[in-house]
Amino acid sequence: MLLALHIQDFALAGRVEIEFGPGLNVLTGETGAGKSIIIDAVSALIGGRVGADHVRQGRERAILEGAFLATAPAVQERLAALDVQAGDGDDTVILVREISAAGRSKCRINGRLANVSALAEIGKVLVDIHGQHDHQSLFHPSSHLDLLDALGGDAILGLREQVSRLVEERDGLLQEIERLREGERERARLEDLLTYQIQEIAAAQLSPGEDAELEAERARLAHVERIVDGVRQSYGEVYEGGPGARSAVDLAGSALERLQGLVEYDPQLAPLVDALEQAVVSMQEVAHDLRRYLGQLAADPERLSQVESRLEEINRLKRKYGATVEEILAFAQDAQAELDALTSSEERLLELERRLASVEKELSQAAQSLSKARRKAAAGIEASVSERLRALAMPHARFEVAFSVQEDPQGVEIDGRRLFVGRRGVDRVEFLFSANPGEEPRPLAKIASGGEMSRVALAIKATLAAVDPAATLIFDEVDAGIGGETAERVADALVELARTHQVLVVTHLAQIAARADRHLAVSKDAEGDRTTVSVRQLEGEERVWEIARMLDGRSTPTSFDHAKALLAMAQQAKTAS
Repeated sequence: MLLALHIQDFALAGRVEIEFGPGLNVLTGETGAGKSIIIDAVSALIGGRVGADHVRQGRERAILEGAFLATAPAVQERLAALDVQAGDGDDTVILVREISAAGRSKCRINGRLANVSALAEIGKVLVDIHGQHDHQSLFHPSSHLDLLDALGGDAILGLREQVSRLVEERDGLLQEIERLREGERERARLEDLLTYQIQEIAAAQLSPGEDAELEAERARLAHVERIVDGVRQSYGEVYEGGPGARSAVDLAGSALERLQGLVEYDPQLAPLVDALEQAVVSMQEVAHDLRRYLGQLAADPERLSQVESRLEEINRLKRKYGATVEEILAFAQDAQAELDALTSSEERLLELERRLASVEKELSQAAQSLSKARRKAAAGIEASVSERLRALAMPHARFEVAFSVQEDPQGVEIDGRRLFVGRRGVDRVEFLFSANPGEEPRPLAKIASGGEMSRVALAIKATLAAVDPAATLIFDEVDAGIGGETAERVADALVELARTHQVLVVTHLAQIAARADRHLAVSKDAEGDRTTVSVRQLEGEERVWEIARMLDGRSTPTSFDHAKALLAMAQQAKTAS
């Protein structure tokens, strides 16, 4: 609820202080008195468009400040979203907007710097303006669906929450599937390469250390003749000897016999004799091993060819996969792990696609249920608003809630068609209106008459009063082109609406002014060589004279009496309700 408004150097207003109250607040005054300036100021304060021409001539800046009661849950939620706290202990929100002569704005919410969009965000749940002004929620079809859903109550809101959850899950699945599919070609190429590498290494049937063993075998086979000659010569020198020469074993044996004969003369030779005995035994064993080795050693050109072929195969693999057989085998293990991961991602993709199909089926059903519930609620709104319009001097008025959907090849299948489904469901909703017989209903934004639009808004707001998040509703020229009994009906509708909302009305009708809980008069006064707008609250006889002026354009005793009667009837009606 708007508690107070401070205006300084805005348009023709020098300094204006206005206090508003709950219920029905009316702004009256002569044509051109500046009533629209008050509405423009509120509109600017909640994020409306303004420019340098709104700054009073000769001033550096205009300042607008509004105090709002912020107890409504919708307001508290929006403040939390903007990371702003309500006023200390008094549940108020203070909005401030400064407009420089250059057209730039500086905004604050409860003393904290903000931008114009933040003002607009909080303004949506504080004030709704209807009339010949830019800030009109009913001109924006995006708000129509929310109003319809709110009127539908918990059943619709529950379905909408389910749809929103499923849409969020579907979006997440689509993103992950797209991410996996983006690398599908590269993944297939890599999978083929890894499979080939693993199979090539496996086909070689490598063993750790095999290359070193083969290198040694090749060296032996390649030099077998030289090895045979050397071993045979060594064997002869160790064991057999030769023409005119004794073997090493014979020489060592002779030395051993000589020393053994000397031990009895010097026992210190005994250890040396023992050592020499061991040496002779060792030489004999070496000789036997050399003889056995010679028996096993033979030239084998076929085996050498096999060894060299095997080593060439291993070296070819080394050039690709590692410097040793162990490194090649490690490469194969790593390649297998990577291939397993790729196979796992394919399985993951299949799993995601199965889950996506399940979610889309569930989403399709939920979206259809939500749409059916909305259409049922829309029928009730159409009847209620049309009936209220007829009571507001629009006997032929038709109000309709138009539904549409958007085709989308990438959307969700619903009744055989692929449709876009957003967090609010599959439906696009727009309010349509026709004032005259024979005219097809058109979007509200195309209604030319401001007064006509105000009455449509009044009828809709009266129907949606229980669910409208904005605590303050402003109607500009809601009474345009009406009078008599219709004026009374408009007044009744405003009074009814004021039971649940704070209502501000700019009016020229005495019937509406007489029903106000707070009557504010706007006047244009001369201050020296300048004109300024002022606002004052009317009470007592001053209010009676203002209503008298509104009745016939001038204040006379007759109109004064008529005004008193209107006020008495209004008070009687209020007491009766």
